[in-house]
Amino acid sequence: MDNQTLIREIKDTDFDPAWKMRDPKGYHVRRASRGILIKDDKMALLNVTKFNYHKLPGGGIEGKETIEEGFIREVLEETGCHCEILDQPGIIMEWRDQFKLLQISYVFKARVVGEVGHDALTKKEKAEGFKLEWVPVDEASKIISGDKPTNYEGKFIQTRDVSILNYIINTLGTSQFSD
Repeated sequence: MDNQTLIREIKDTDFDPAWKMRDPKGYHVRRASRGILIKDDKMALLNVTKFNYHKLPGGGIEGKETIEEGFIREVLEETGCHCEILDQPGIIMEWRDQFKLLQISYVFKARVVGEVGHDALTKKEKAEGFKLEWVPVDEASKIISGDKPTNYEGKFIQTRDVSILNYIINTLGTSQFSD
């Protein structure tokens, strides 16, 4: 299931065409798993209230986790849901020059299995005001696109997650959102 289709590559120049990117040799590489989680024709979004944007569930892969194990753990921590992975449509690469970071996100589509439990947000996620929202699938891209992130990271997250949703809708079709 390890699909290496490049959905999008995002750089600081996407937000500021005059930006001069540094030499990426000194970049730290972070691997992450994230994606679309469906429950009853609704999609999970995390509202990052402190910085005025929404994001798809997911985060960094820890230790010797596989990309699938990282996704399942992150979904459980951020949403309180157990999930079944249905697909791995591709990857997103983010060159966050201000952080000297290359983040490679493995994108998944999954559905909730069982009941929604309690999240296990980190202190940082709680401080950033993470709030789980279940939104109609056809509104998710509009919600994320309409956000006005107030921090550097949020601009990348918004662009990344809209790119993921648009890729799946435009390339794979809306039937991909049915569980």
